[in-house]
Amino acid sequence: MNYTDYLGTSYSENSQEFNPEKAAQQVRQERGNLNIVLMGATGVGKSSLVNAVFGDNIVEAGDGKPITQHLEKITIPNKSITLWDTKGIESEAHEETMEQLRLDIEKGFQEAIDSKQDDKMPHIAWLCIKETSGRVEQRDFTLLSLLKQFNIPTVVVFTNTMKSGDDFYHKAVTLFNEEYSDFIKDRFVRVNSVRTEVDDGVFIEPKGLEELLAKIEECLEDVDAVKKDTFLRAQKIDLLKRKQKMIEDAKKAVHIAAAAAATAGASPIPFSDAPIIAAIQTKMILSINGYFEVDMENNVATSTAMSILGVTAIANVGKTAVSSVLKLIPGAGSIIGGAVSATTAFAITETIGFAYIRVMENYFNNDTGHVELPVNIKDIVDTFQLFFKKP
Repeated sequence: MNYTDYLGTSYSENSQEFNPEKAAQQVRQERGNLNIVLMGATGVGKSSLVNAVFGDNIVEAGDGKPITQHLEKITIPNKSITLWDTKGIESEAHEETMEQLRLDIEKGFQEAIDSKQDDKMPHIAWLCIKETSGRVEQRDFTLLSLLKQFNIPTVVVFTNTMKSGDDFYHKAVTLFNEEYSDFIKDRFVRVNSVRTEVDDGVFIEPKGLEELLAKIEECLEDVDAVKKDTFLRAQKIDLLKRKQKMIEDAKKAVHIAAAAAATAGASPIPFSDAPIIAAIQTKMILSINGYFEVDMENNVATSTAMSILGVTAIANVGKTAVSSVLKLIPGAGSIIGGAVSATTAFAITETIGFAYIRVMENYFNNDTGHVELPVNIKDIVDTFQLFFKKP
């Protein structure tokens, strides 16, 4: 990828101005989006399930917008996740209500698919059934038939599970498999999302979430690897897997940025590459923030990026300060004709990127699954320098 494609409209070569808002928007688009359809009647525990998978109160924190009367989109931008939540599905719904609901959801699915925009299409679905209800409703078959009609990989999730529900679970699985075994592919899972008191002082602990994670990964293998990566970064069931995926995807972003910087470094015009490379590296830092779900205001993120570039001296390429940077990077090359060579631009960008990833790792809380950065930008920069000096 050349630097013009990488920066897009976020950088003007004429004015040499970088627009962080446009860069942040590009970064979100480049991460893509995973659309998860939540199917099930009111009260089956969809919100509790989502919060258990992605973190507390994610549903309440999201931006909800109606698609149709019975379908609402809840967008979680920092996770690149959109939840399509079905509304108004009640156990006592009459046939005409269910038919209208079916047509409404079908319309929402079809419009998304007709758009031919991947980020607008439904990718996977969770069909939620409350195990303690004791029976499979006709609405569950209606919803499953819709998912099959549009070939949306589905996990059937039995919520509020307990030992007394064993018989119901096995009977339900048998019923679904009679008609949908080729579609469901044995993706059934029993989950307790939250600790629940069932009697005075008697609690049922959360369980089944690890199995749910495995079933969702199976579903996403039928979609594509990028969507699977998005989910693994977003989920909070397995925090080690989450952290590893954040690091892996951030490193890919660094490689892409470094390659773009190399094309800028190949510019034959002395000093023309310096502001371009600085813009590339700033966008790269914004991209790394995104993969680690660091939700900085644009001005704070840009100030952090520029402070980091300041200590690497890339913002002053061509001045004497850059020579000290090159000494830190073995084999980085030299300044030729007053411009940064392609090799040097690649090496500096990659070193900055990997050092910043180390900063994210350093502040990653293994207990909560969040990156907890200091409030003071200087503390972040000081930590960055520790890693940058040892590329």
